[in-house]
Amino acid sequence: MNNKEFWYDVMRSGAIIGIIMAISHVFERYVLFYSDLQLGTASVILCGEMLVACVVFVWLLVRFSRRRAAACDPRIGYSYGVALSYILVVSMFAGVIVGVGGTLLTSIVGYDNYVVGVVERLDEVRLLYSNMGINSSELKVFDEVVHAVRTSTQPSMLSNVFAAFNNYILFGGLPGLIIAGIVSRKPEVQNMEF
Repeated sequence: MNNKEFWYDVMRSGAIIGIIMAISHVFERYVLFYSDLQLGTASVILCGEMLVACVVFVWLLVRFSRRRAAACDPRIGYSYGVALSYILVVSMFAGVIVGVGGTLLTSIVGYDNYVVGVVERLDEVRLLYSNMGINSSELKVFDEVVHAVRTSTQPSMLSNVFAAFNNYILFGGLPGLIIAGIVSRKPEVQNMEF
C-alpha cells in the first residue's frame, strides 16, 4: 500500500474508533456530572460502561490492525514496529475526536453546569467518607478541590484535544504492544527454481 492508502486507512479506522469512544466519553460525563443519579448507581453504570468501552476499543484495534496486515504485500511482511506504529497513529487520531466531543458537550450543556455537577459529586464523596468515620481534618482536601474547580476557567478545545490525544496514546499503546505481536508477520520468502 502507498502512503495515501495508509493515511486513508488510519483516518477511517481512527474516525470509527473516535466516534464510538467520543459517545462513550460523553455518556460517562453525563452520568457522572449532569445526571441526578445517586453516586452508587452512577458508579455501577460507569463501571459497566467503561468495561464495555474498553472491550470494544481493544476489539476494534485488533480488527483494524488485522485488516491492515492482510492488505500488506506478503513479500514485505508486516513488522512489529509497523503494526505498533499503525495502532498508535489510529489511537491518536481517535483521541482528537474524543477531545472534540468532550469539548462540544461542555459547551452545549454549559461549563457552569459542569462545575455544579463536579461540586455536587465531590460533596457526595465527602459525605460518604464522613459517614465512614473519617476525620473531618482529613477531608479538608475536598474544600481545596472544590475551590480549585469553582475558580477554574473552561479549558480550550485545544487543551481538551491535546489531553485526549495524550490519553489515547497510552490507551492504544498498552494493548497495542500485544496486538502488534499478534498481527505482525515476517516476509514470505518465495522459492526460486532454475
